[in-house]
Amino acid sequence: MIVIYLDQLQDFVSFFENRISDNIFYEIKEIPKENDLESAKRIQITLHFLGKMSDEYLVLYETNIEFQTLDMNKAEAIIIEEMQKILDTTDLNIKLIKGKIREIYISYS
Repeated sequence: MIVIYLDQLQDFVSFFENRISDNIFYEIKEIPKENDLESAKRIQITLHFLGKMSDEYLVLYETNIEFQTLDMNKAEAIIIEEMQKILDTTDLNIKLIKGKIREIYISYS
């Protein structure tokens, strides 16, 4: 299994030409608070897609983005909508899909 983790969203997008489908999967999780006085919640969005490295290797590309919000439910919808708009500027066929790609990755392997 080859996993390539990219720190920057721009770097992640630069590998889109290697993808094997138009689906970019995302997972959202809340990051635990460091102390009880924090009112804002920190959330982490993990983006990942399957790609090919030459004809022999299937690769999982992945990046994380962190945000702060007061209302996680509202923030999730707004963030995903804005991210879809950004992805549309690179390729109109790319779709964000909520879910875990690891199971799909294993079935391709």
